[in-house]
Formats: sequence, C-alpha cells, structure tokens
Amino acid sequence: MSRLLRPSPWKWLGILLLCLVFCAIAVLMLRDGRGVGWFCLGVFALGALVAAVALLPGANYLRLEEEGFSFSALFRAHRVDWADVQGFAVVRVASNAMVGWRYHEGRQPQGRGVRLSLALAGCHAALPETYGLAAEELAQLLERLRLDHQLRASSP
Repeated sequence: MSRLLRPSPWKWLGILLLCLVFCAIAVLMLRDGRGVGWFCLGVFALGALVAAVALLPGANYLRLEEEGFSFSALFRAHRVDWADVQGFAVVRVASNAMVGWRYHEGRQPQGRGVRLSLALAGCHAALPETYGLAAEELAQLLERLRLDHQLRASSP
C-alpha cells in the first residue's frame, strides 16, 4: 500500500502571481526614487522564487505507506513511522488549520522547534499542507492508518 498526495498548485500559483505584482510595484517605487523599493523588491522576489520552487515536481508531497508516512516541503523530506506517533489531530495556528501529531514518550525529536511547536499548537510536529483535503479529513485518514498499523502490529 502506497498512496501519494500532492498539494493543489493553485495556492502556489496565487502566491507567485501576488509576489510578482508586488515586485512590479517595488520597481515603480524605485523609479520614483524611493529607496525602500529595494527592500520590497528583495522580499517579494524571494517570495516569488520560493513559490516557483514549490511548483516544481516532487517539491511538496505526502506519501502514505505501510510502516509510516513521509512528506516533503520544498524538497526537504521527512519520514515518520506510525509506531512513533501517539495520535493525529487538527491544530490551529492563527487562522490556519493544520494536521499535527504527538509522538510517543521518548520518541519525539529534540530541539527548540519541537518545544515551540508544543507551545504554539499543542503538538510535536505538523504537516505543512493538507494536500487537497480538508484538515479534518486528512487527520482522520492519518489516524485511521496509524490505528490500522497498530492493530496489525499487535495481532499474532
């Protein structure tokens, strides 16, 4: 069993377009002699570059497998085993709904990022996308796969 989910490209296309519009506005600011245009141009050009990279094949995905799942954000891949996860839930950071999870005691990664994630969202980690699904739907799918794995592992 292997299932690959990809995010909708429309979000990244929208971000790319918006950043390009703001780059054009920054160029107009520079033509008017306003030096702050350089800062705006740099910020929005970087945003356009990130959005363009996110649109490349393989940049962002969620792969669901028998023993766990892996996900990639801007070509940085991470793997998590079902056996390491205590549970999945929808978490909200500001107005953004994400799917987060808590690790079993002793299996969570160490570092400031994990402590910050616990403080902000109440989970050890979260997926960067919902891959075309509603956050609730994705959390239920992941939880069902985790429980299926747990059931298979405990049966003789």
